[in-house]
Amino acid sequence: MFDLLTNILIWIIAIPVFLILFRAIPKDWFRIFGLVIFTALVVIIFASFRFVEDPVPKIVVEFLSFPFTLTGIILLLLFFNFWLRLKDLKIKSGDKVDNKGAADKVAIVTKEILIVLILFAVSTNNATSELFTCYLEQQGANAVEQSYRRPVRNLSEQELADFKRGVYDLIVVLAENPPYEPRLQEAIRLWNAANPQQKPYILLSGGRHTTRPATKGYPCLTAPEALPTRTKENVRNEIASRAGTPNIGLRYDPRYEGYFTNTANPSDGIPQVDLTEADQMCDLLTNLPNFSGIRPFIIIEPSGVTVRSSGDEISKLIKSLEKNKLLREDARNSRRILLITSPIEATRAFLSFRNQDLNASLTTAGYPSDSHTDLAKQCPWPIGKQFQIQHRYFLFNATSFVRSERAWTEIKELIFYTLRFWLRPPLTDEAPYYPKPAETTPK
Repeated sequence: MFDLLTNILIWIIAIPVFLILFRAIPKDWFRIFGLVIFTALVVIIFASFRFVEDPVPKIVVEFLSFPFTLTGIILLLLFFNFWLRLKDLKIKSGDKVDNKGAADKVAIVTKEILIVLILFAVSTNNATSELFTCYLEQQGANAVEQSYRRPVRNLSEQELADFKRGVYDLIVVLAENPPYEPRLQEAIRLWNAANPQQKPYILLSGGRHTTRPATKGYPCLTAPEALPTRTKENVRNEIASRAGTPNIGLRYDPRYEGYFTNTANPSDGIPQVDLTEADQMCDLLTNLPNFSGIRPFIIIEPSGVTVRSSGDEISKLIKSLEKNKLLREDARNSRRILLITSPIEATRAFLSFRNQDLNASLTTAGYPSDSHTDLAKQCPWPIGKQFQIQHRYFLFNATSFVRSERAWTEIKELIFYTLRFWLRPPLTDEAPYYPKPAETTPK
């Protein structure tokens, strides 16, 4: 009932606002608006194909999507105002000369330049850009809380006990929206704190190539052979160790599936592959000091380039690992997965994984300069609890514009995922879940 009344109230407010804007907005804008909608549909359809990560299609997508960035909106408004209205503008002098057409054009240009200035001021202002970021981080914090809710009746006693203690089978680190170094540090912290008998595997997902054209090499940036001290056999053991040799290789990499499922495969034919962000993350992770023993717990997923495609590839990877007896089977879909992502994309990642039947718990990690550790104290009101006026809220800089652009990009991604039905709402009913909400004693 509450949702119905809320929707009715939204329509009551939206209809008058729409009528006011319809009368106030210049008619030329509707032609531009239609072109924008058509271009958006083309970009959405085109971006759904996997080949868009190739160099030429990627350039085309970036070109088509430029008008939907804050920079593109501002530049295109300025360009079209000059090209359509000011380029051939002629103002005649004299008492009996009618300049009504020129006056109308100048009036329209004045309105649109004012819109550009407002948009630019809002984007570069410290207070508004931080407010946009804080809002997305607040939604991410809500997603983190929701991700730890599990139907109690669907968990066995051992599963519930493991869930309470934070025992995981997989820790997933996504490469989308770098920098990803804080996520790797959080993954290594959780892995180090885990029980030695229940160490989780760390799954690194990132399919974007680190260079153009793609650099050839071995996974995890493994050093190539260098005779006579380093042979092909040494390289192979660091990728997929042979049976009977010390296990210093990775846990799994689908590009070398045959070497993981058949340890007797000869090492001479081991090929080099196109290196991706997953390999770069693996290299960073294995080169951290005092963590040399983590390599056999690393799983590389080298194909996912977005949150959605990473979820698809991770689902396939888990099934492949179960099929090859490299991971225990889980017919009830109760696998304990922890997803580590950036605070700003946490909501999209959680709802997307949930839509793909990946029951992942969620945590976030980021540099202090890129995120907030205490939203109530560090964010402007109304996200923050206290109304405080600081001098920096009246300043403008390029860093704030970058922050606003990043928030706007995430909002576009959320809209895109919603239109494609790639998001599943979280649990909000009154069934018994863990953790249970704190009970309040009646006064």
